[in-house]
This record gives sequence, structure tokens and C-alpha cells, in this order.
Amino acid sequence: MATNIFRKNRPALGRLGLYLLVFVGAALALNAWIFTGPAIQWSRTLENPDWSPSGGVIGTVWVGLFTLMALAAFTVDRYGDEANKGFARLAIIAQYLVCMGWTLGYFGLQNVANGFYVTVLALVLSIPVTLAAFRASRLAGALMIPLVLWLGFALVLSWSTWRLNL
Repeated sequence: MATNIFRKNRPALGRLGLYLLVFVGAALALNAWIFTGPAIQWSRTLENPDWSPSGGVIGTVWVGLFTLMALAAFTVDRYGDEANKGFARLAIIAQYLVCMGWTLGYFGLQNVANGFYVTVLALVLSIPVTLAAFRASRLAGALMIPLVLWLGFALVLSWSTWRLNL
């Protein structure tokens, strides 16, 4: 069987740059939209629990989490087990899209309940996604753990905020 000399077995560092550009770039763009548009005005009218971090802290954490997700996706591509890497990569991308959907559901529609529901979905999805990442690469799975932990915190915060604003 002939070998395709143009197909590399492992993606180059350019793929890492692409993941970072998409995962982190979109998060930064959404943060810019939130903090410069009408969404920030709406969010300032909400009651938040006393223990709630500031919006800047939350945005910074999400940028960090999206960076870790980009690194996890790259790690799956670069070092992942061949039998599991395709599904794990797809699962990480799906998780990313659900997490990005929170911003649109919460800030875009200016609806606190949507934020809670999407957080539930994101947390429930994050567990099998993290397991899929672990099956493909231990490092990729480890990179997903902070997301699961943050989503647990975000669920409590989202529920508390929703209850305060009924």
C-alpha cells in the first residue's frame, strides 16, 4: 500500500495555534461583547450572591478554561490513542460549543434561567467528555478536570443568582 507523504501522523504546532485561536479567540470576542454592549448593563441590574466573583474574574477563568480545552484537544490530536482520539476531539469541541452557548443564552437573551439550564447541560456533558478525553490521553483528561470543577461551582452560582432574581 502506498503511503501518502502529505499526511502527517501527528498535527504540527500550527494545529495548537488554530485551537487556541478558535477556543480562546472566540471567548475573548464574547467577553468584549459582554463588557462593551447592552449585556453588561442588564447584568448590573441583577442581584448576585455575596460570594459571587466579579464579572472580570469569571471572564478570566473562562478564558483560562478555554485555553485548557484547546490544549486538551491538541493533546488528543498529537498524542491521543488512535482508537479514541476522534470521538474525544469531537466531544471536547461539543463541550466547548455548549459552554459558549451559555453566554448567548444568558447574556444574549438576557435570561438568568437560561444560564442555569445551560450550566446544568454543560456540567452533565463535561463528565463523559472528560472520560472520553482520558481514554484518548491522560494528559487531555487531566486538562479537562478544572472545567468540571468550575462547572460545579458555576451551577451553584447560577442557581443562587436565578433564585435571587425571580
